[in-house]
Amino acid sequence: MKDSTLSIRSVEAIPVVVPLLHPIKWARGEIKDIDNVIVTVTLSDGTQGIADAPPRPTIYGETQQSIVTIIRDHLAPKLKGLNAFDINGLWAVFDQYAGNPAAKSAIDMAVFDAQAKHLGITCAELLGGTPKALPVNRRLMLGSNKEMLSEAERMIKRHGFKAWKVKCGIDKKRDIALLRALRKLVGDDHEITIDCNQGYSSQDLLEMSPYFEEVNVALIEEPIPMRDGPGKRFCAERTTIPISGDDSCMTPDDVLHELKLGGIRALVIKCARTGYTRSRQILALAQSYYTPAHNGTQADMQIGCVAAAHFASTYRTPHAHEFSSFIDAKDHVANEDPLIKGGLLQLPAGPGIGMTLDARKMKRYRIDL
Repeated sequence: MKDSTLSIRSVEAIPVVVPLLHPIKWARGEIKDIDNVIVTVTLSDGTQGIADAPPRPTIYGETQQSIVTIIRDHLAPKLKGLNAFDINGLWAVFDQYAGNPAAKSAIDMAVFDAQAKHLGITCAELLGGTPKALPVNRRLMLGSNKEMLSEAERMIKRHGFKAWKVKCGIDKKRDIALLRALRKLVGDDHEITIDCNQGYSSQDLLEMSPYFEEVNVALIEEPIPMRDGPGKRFCAERTTIPISGDDSCMTPDDVLHELKLGGIRALVIKCARTGYTRSRQILALAQSYYTPAHNGTQADMQIGCVAAAHFASTYRTPHAHEFSSFIDAKDHVANEDPLIKGGLLQLPAGPGIGMTLDARKMKRYRIDL
């Protein structure tokens, strides 16, 4: 019988910089390297759980330095000695500090990873599911329409993607032309979702909706300013395409607010900002409102994508998940490699998330702050 009185021996935040094959751009920012923080939680029996915290200062206000500091100087000392299965106690410590979603979420997931490894089961099993191959989409990099379509062709040949996420919301004519061309390229059986990053007004969205319906867009993510609840609901009632919440759905409270407003009919869960614990709360809210959810990422790398995929293995969704950003990295810091084949993410086998840190690569990419 496994010892249920295990405690947390230590929590460590390790800053790393890993090169990308090319910059990753979105409407509110850009990353040229993976300047993440690897978080380890070591239990009293020596079991180590791992997670990856991505700093996104333009979205959550966290930097690599701030994640290291809040964990090293504030959270880690208070978590030492805590029962490793006391998730309520873990979040009681977190709730003493405002903000810092990526730092808190990484510790949360690392604790679950350590629990599962101690028990000899996967995180998916610990969370109530089973590990499975998951359909994933490819986020097309911002660029010219020609460049984005060429990338789609390459990704189909290399990984067999059958689902796409397209950034829109800046140039309406360009958006229409790109979506029509992409649909022509991939055919009718591929899923296309769009992410507008709040770039449209409600009037813009009303004007664009017929074109989105023409090319069978599956989801419209955050099309208008996230706090324009009346505008979102007004548009939702006038299009057949579900509006999906992301920036407006960062916490369980946010999600409940949006669901009550009736403006969203789908939502994105990002374990990088809500861990496993709050992601489960968000999923329960979505299910209680009969609203489909799927997992997104914050341009997560190998460890983050796999950890989130274990959570995604616990529920059903009609939409592809967003676990493909790790293929943009030149290298990784784990021993095991996930694989995308036929548009499906294949998870590494093993307890926890099935991944361990490569000591040699951690030494190569670790930096001092």
